[in-house]
Amino acid sequence: MKLWRFTDPFDYRFARAGRVGGTWQDGEYKIRARNIVLDWESGSDIVGDFTWPGFDTDLVVTDGVGQALQESGVAGFDLRPVEMQESAEPAKRRSKKSRVKLPYEGPPLWDLWVTAWTASDRELSTLHEVLRDDGSSQLEVVGAQRWERVWDQQRMELVSVLHPRVEGQALVVPKMRGVFRVEEFPAWVFCTDDVKALIENHDFKNVSFLEMGDVLDR
Repeated sequence: MKLWRFTDPFDYRFARAGRVGGTWQDGEYKIRARNIVLDWESGSDIVGDFTWPGFDTDLVVTDGVGQALQESGVAGFDLRPVEMQESAEPAKRRSKKSRVKLPYEGPPLWDLWVTAWTASDRELSTLHEVLRDDGSSQLEVVGAQRWERVWDQQRMELVSVLHPRVEGQALVVPKMRGVFRVEEFPAWVFCTDDVKALIENHDFKNVSFLEMGDVLDR
């Protein structure tokens, strides 16, 4: 079974929101000390089925997504309340830009809070330890599907290139189903083939996936 990572497609047809207080707040991502608070950004007033307030670390979903996951018996998450806050941007300037306005009248939204965790199989995974200047280190996954911004000499601009997963490399985890996080990469939200297929079959908007590796059958 393949291992997939939820990722922001950066589809600017849909409304974007920041998280008040920023990402990686105290205790996360083992404990959610307070509800997520969204601050809608200018650019669009169309709320997608997925909203990305935290660089792929936090997933806010519509009630339709939450119901589809629950009715299909997908494990590994809770649906928690979402709050919203009006931007401090002056009202005159705000009114000229397309954005989600308060009081909120869009589809009900939920914080998809991940409750299931696993750890990578270090022997089977291809992980690289990167040393930082301060002496600390972090792990990187080698061989996973990934996006890269590169300079196109003909077009004279930066373009996005999708690099395919390298067969036999990337992240390997023990047998899991549903939605979960991995201890070595706590900022990412992962899922299995069935969850990806469910979301794609429902044609939910503003979500994409990267192939990160494999889930063992034992």
